Amino acid sequence: MDRIRLIASDMDATLLDEQSQLPADFEETIHALAELGIRFAPASGRPLYTLEAMFPTLQDELVFIGDNGGAIRWKGQNLFTSEMSPEGWRALNRLTREQGDIAVLCGLESAYVERPFAVHDAVLRHFYTKIEYVDRLEDVTAPADKFTIYLPQQAYDTVYASQRSIYSVAVAGECWVDIMNPGVHKGAALQTLGQLWGLPPECMMAFGDTYNDAEMLQTVRYGFLMENGTEPLRQKVPFLAPSHREAGVMQVLHRVLAQNGC
Repeated sequence: MDRIRLIASDMDATLLDEQSQLPADFEETIHALAELGIRFAPASGRPLYTLEAMFPTLQDELVFIGDNGGAIRWKGQNLFTSEMSPEGWRALNRLTREQGDIAVLCGLESAYVERPFAVHDAVLRHFYTKIEYVDRLEDVTAPADKFTIYLPQQAYDTVYASQRSIYSVAVAGECWVDIMNPGVHKGAALQTLGQLWGLPPECMMAFGDTYNDAEMLQTVRYGFLMENGTEPLRQKVPFLAPSHREAGVMQVLHRVLAQNGC
């Protein structure tokens, strides 16, 4: 194994267990990796502020990749943000309204949702720790880097696939579609970090379970699909990690530590 310097991991169904909990020895492992000069990046569709709230004692150890690559933060400093044009996300909002689906405007400091959809607050709050309910989404003026569609009663609607010619579209789960600026995804975020820190793909490792992780797993040399991951991705990803139910990410990280990061 080449010298690893950056490890990224998706959260749900990857690093987190079935109860959305971190592995018991996660913090200890992160400190051990840091001592070897290996940085760890939670890479998620969640926004930066939610990720930071999930790791309150590791703010100086982790580099956060939020909104599927729409924003990157390291030690409180934004290394990258990709703001969507207001005209663009407002057009998406009109499409979402026509489909009868739920729109979440992912601002850099808060999520914005129209008031009638507050009935879904418990689900939304799991991913967005800061939510502002508004009368009309199109009136929001705050900068945003992602537009998310929540489909609580149905699976991914192909109408949103048509946006791939304009935007980066990621299926983040059966009920979730994330739309970002073109070229924005987790893999591009790792490429950005590689350029900033002088790290080639050979020095990177990543873990994920589904389609919005695909670019990330194919960008790095050591891309691990979780055993519980989306079956069609197995032919596209070089390595397989044990299931998140077995703390598969941690099993591989322990191997990295046992090899002293080599």
